[in-house]
Amino acid sequence: MKMFLIKSAWDNITFNKKRNTFSILLIAIASASILLFQGYVEYSKQGMALGFIQKSGNIQIRVKGPHDTFQKDANLLTAKDILQLREFCAQLPEITDIDAVLEFNGIIGTEKNSSIFWGAAYDKPHAVGITAGTPVFADDRAVVLGELLFEELEMDLDNTENFVNIMTTTITGDIATASFDVNGYLATGNFQTDSGLVITSRKAVLDLFELEDSANYLRLFLKNDKDLEKVEKGIQEFFIKHNLNFETANWKQLNPEWEKITGLNTVQFSVVSVILCVLIFVSLTQSLSASFMERIGEFGTMEAIGLKKSSVILLLLVESCMLSLFGIALGVLLSQFGNVITTALKIELVPPGYTKAYALNFYIDLTAIVITQSFIFITCLIAVVYPIYTVKKYSSMNLINYNGA
Repeated sequence: MKMFLIKSAWDNITFNKKRNTFSILLIAIASASILLFQGYVEYSKQGMALGFIQKSGNIQIRVKGPHDTFQKDANLLTAKDILQLREFCAQLPEITDIDAVLEFNGIIGTEKNSSIFWGAAYDKPHAVGITAGTPVFADDRAVVLGELLFEELEMDLDNTENFVNIMTTTITGDIATASFDVNGYLATGNFQTDSGLVITSRKAVLDLFELEDSANYLRLFLKNDKDLEKVEKGIQEFFIKHNLNFETANWKQLNPEWEKITGLNTVQFSVVSVILCVLIFVSLTQSLSASFMERIGEFGTMEAIGLKKSSVILLLLVESCMLSLFGIALGVLLSQFGNVITTALKIELVPPGYTKAYALNFYIDLTAIVITQSFIFITCLIAVVYPIYTVKKYSSMNLINYNGA
């Protein structure tokens, strides 16, 4: 009986090729639209999170208390602290990289212009990236500037003698100055950051300002952010067990704006999602229901020649399922094709408050496919409720002569 229903449904679909082709295309377009929208929402969320993690790390470890590098009461990680923390964190399989960071600020200038800056010195400054120029490595006495700061100081990459003078205050309260070569600039896309960012090597800062080996904090990068809570809890337990005066902060705590922006985006996307789902639901149910109602006499004929009413109803359900599955499969392919085309065309968007454009992309995973396509599938099943009600209500002769009245 099952094979008979499936074969009959397939025969009905192929017999009514034109009508069912349009139905499948409608389902595919609806499927692709809602999947791409969900992919864009997830890409926006994940992309923003990755940007914050790249800057701050998944977890930071620092000494409890004030952390300003050039204050007398600053609590910095010492060489002993850094070594102890590195040895412990290196044993954790979830951690992929450890980087010590020393922050500093002051005035930066050339013969023509000067400006205030806020800098970060890394063990691996080249890992931060660069937009134009040459990355700074651990042993380099050079800096990478924020794009807007680079422009304000009238730097030129074609000039082989690019250098800046930096003045800051040491822990002892003395004023320290040093000259650095300028290797290039980095565009983060954030106006405030690009206006005063200075990136250099931690070794260079320690040497030039005659500081002992120290850092404001250690950045820990994880293989998977899903392990964040587990790893952070394990580190805190290690501190308690060995009575260590350290504290941790995860990237969400360090970047509270992420929660605010994500919350706002979630509300906006939820409203759009509801509108999109309502439009898809109405269009699919109306179109598919009308398509089946046009063939109601055909179902009456099936009943008249001996097919049970229950079998006719099952046939309607099987045919609806097959149409929805064909449409969903085509929709998933269309969404993937759309993602590839978007990537190839390099379409870019500039988020509010940013100066840098980001490539438009869609993050489509199995979870998104299951959630969105389940909605499409259920909608297609709901579309045959009225035709099923009609088949169940009327006799075969009434169905054959049914005119919609």
